[in-house]
Amino acid sequence: MIDSCYESQTEISERQKESFYSFLKKWPELQQTIVKEIIRYYNEEERLSYGPDDPEQAAAWWPEIDTVEEMRKWISLDSLVIESDKIVESCRAGKRCLYLLFSYQWAEDYDGNGIGIQLLNEEISQTGFQDIAF
Repeated sequence: MIDSCYESQTEISERQKESFYSFLKKWPELQQTIVKEIIRYYNEEERLSYGPDDPEQAAAWWPEIDTVEEMRKWISLDSLVIESDKIVESCRAGKRCLYLLFSYQWAEDYDGNGIGIQLLNEEISQTGFQDIAF
């Protein structure tokens, strides 16, 4: 998704193209770092944060995930979002901004809000729910 919802921007800009191509160029080396960040987020912020009180049921909801290989089984990339030039200029100090939005298969009451990772100049800046991109 490429955000161009502002009246002054009706086409994909050169800055947005640069954000996308810079990301693609760095994607092979970013993958491990991104999955490790999702592991950290899962284990430190999301795992066991809700769900059943019974330890056996909670274990079924929240599997132990500590390796990149294991995490790759639980997540899938849904979307890539590139912000509009207006937001980049006013909120991101002109840095290239791109979001990766992932769905996951843990926790039975999955709410569809997955995990979002914000990249500024191809470096992880923020991790949270997917709605950080909107």
